[in-house]
Amino acid sequence: MPAERTAGSPATAGIGPTGRPLPFASAAAGRYALGALVTAIYVFLLAPVVIIIFTSFNPTEANTFPPSGFSLRWYAKFLDSGGFVDAFKFSLWLGAIAAVGATVIGFLSAYGIVRFLGRRREAGQSLALLPIMIPHILISISLLLALTIVPFPELGGLIVGHIIICLPFTIAGIIASLEGVDAQLELAARTLGASRLRTLWEVVIPLIAPGLLSALIFAFIVSFGDVYIALFLSGPGRTTLPIEIFSYMQWESTPVVAAITTVQILLIIVLGLVVERLVGLRKLMRV
Repeated sequence: MPAERTAGSPATAGIGPTGRPLPFASAAAGRYALGALVTAIYVFLLAPVVIIIFTSFNPTEANTFPPSGFSLRWYAKFLDSGGFVDAFKFSLWLGAIAAVGATVIGFLSAYGIVRFLGRRREAGQSLALLPIMIPHILISISLLLALTIVPFPELGGLIVGHIIICLPFTIAGIIASLEGVDAQLELAARTLGASRLRTLWEVVIPLIAPGLLSALIFAFIVSFGDVYIALFLSGPGRTTLPIEIFSYMQWESTPVVAAITTVQILLIIVLGLVVERLVGLRKLMRV
């Protein structure tokens, strides 16, 4: 039985590694130290983002922090730059195409893994998520070499590459959604005469619609921020925004890059909040 606290004995907060009671003061100090460490890590990770956002409002051409004033000059230059705007539009278009393709393929793959593999489900899921383990630069080089052998349009190769890097995220998110759908509902629909396709369309898809939309948005975010696939497979007139920024910074370095980056950050934050609202980022990232 635990020893009773006697008058005048110090308050304890548990048992230490040596078996002796820990005083509340030591436990509180440990919590404060852990909180300070976590805070320091978050500051370290988020400080560059904050610096970029503030730098984008700098009225001068120097990338200085803190800014010497407040100006929207570089946002106006971004909108007036044909190269940046065209690259931004192309990135949006490419991200949308890749997201739709990855979501359709991801849904079919996830449904097959959850409903048909049985005991081999873990092996199938690991195989489907394999592209997330492979560095994007290796995928880019492999596709580039394949395009030299197989007659395939350059733009098609770029789209395929983006679908490949987005696919693991859509599969993981849709699997998480399918796990919440009772298979008996599909069996009931089939018993009432519905075909497999009709059951998918009228029963399964409506039930996992938030998960499908979340997977679509997350795939778009992954595609929109890609560098390696676009670096190796982009052709003339088909430059994505990250590659356009990279090319610009080889010759110039002005706060216009910070302004463009801030727009990207805001776009990703908004889309991330939508995903969190629909199904939660934790479910989508459970790979």
